[in-house]
Amino acid sequence: MTVNWAEGLDDNGRPIETPQPPGAPTYPGVQGGTNWYSPSYSPRTEMLYVPAWESYASVFDAQPQEYEPGRAFIGGRPTTFEPVPDAPTVPGLTRGPVNTWTAAAGSGAVVALDALTGETRWKFEMTDVTSSGILTTASDLLFTGARSGYFQALDARTGDLLWRVSLGGQIVNGPMTYEVEGRQYVAVIAGSSLSTFALRD
Repeated sequence: MTVNWAEGLDDNGRPIETPQPPGAPTYPGVQGGTNWYSPSYSPRTEMLYVPAWESYASVFDAQPQEYEPGRAFIGGRPTTFEPVPDAPTVPGLTRGPVNTWTAAAGSGAVVALDALTGETRWKFEMTDVTSSGILTTASDLLFTGARSGYFQALDARTGDLLWRVSLGGQIVNGPMTYEVEGRQYVAVIAGSSLSTFALRD
């Protein structure tokens, strides 16, 4: 993930800040990198799978403000996400509610990290940001969703896409798996609907 607000850590482990000009894109945005959506660790692959955002925000615009007792006094205002100037559009693609402009304004990914070294082993890129958790199984499958409404299964070792279905609503939760009478099921919520999947007999 892109980071431009800091260039590393000092001897005390604190970020070495690199302030951006007012209104300039700051990476990552408020949910950039990763956030509350659950990662998953597989002892079989020894990899940590992280749902991540590649996104930016213009964090704060300082503005002259006269102090008035009893009124908010913050010396400026937070700014909303703004599209990257002159970025290409994506024709025919309806993006999610956070990113409605272009791929340059934000995208999501599943990033597989070596749990022992922290190195990236593979990266599965999505067309829009993701707020879905990740589920890994003992058969080396990885299930995850996206705000685009897609629910997908990846090869946990390689990141290859094995299967995908559109569920018609945002997926902003972690999928789960369970077993009934020896048969495994995978369930996930998209929008206000619960979908459950299993292999055919």
